[in-house]
Amino acid sequence: MTSDIARQVRQWRADDYTWRAIAAAADQAWGSESRGNQLFGRDLCLESARMLGEDPEADPWN
Repeated sequence: MTSDIARQVRQWRADDYTWRAIAAAADQAWGSESRGNQLFGRDLCLESARMLGEDPEADPWN
């Protein structure tokens, strides 16, 4: 996870992407192979929020 990836995930979440949509966008953007798995999307959000020093339970994360 890089700060650029974390910021992109944050932008997707701020744009109201669901966890599943974030996973699918990550698959397309970075070649991950989650097949849109919502748990992968959730994990991306949690790690991105932590990396950016934000609360994953607060907006825009939740």
